[in-house]
Amino acid sequence: MRGFAYGLGALALVGLIHASGPAEAAKTKMGCERGKQVWDATAGSCVRGKPKARTKTASRKAKKAAGAKKE
Repeated sequence: MRGFAYGLGALALVGLIHASGPAEAAKTKMGCERGKQVWDATAGSCVRGKPKARTKTASRKAKKAAGAKKE
């Protein structure tokens, strides 16, 4: 029984060592690194740069209030 436990422990240790490679950066669906690269359609590839800030959208309360005023 001990031999089985030692074998299982050794297998787990090998699995941990094998899986601890360098971490990969998060990528967008086009293959660009998040926060460091943006997709350039004219070049057809990723280029260095930060993505543009997203524009703010109206909240749901504001949309409901605008719809209620039409009556």
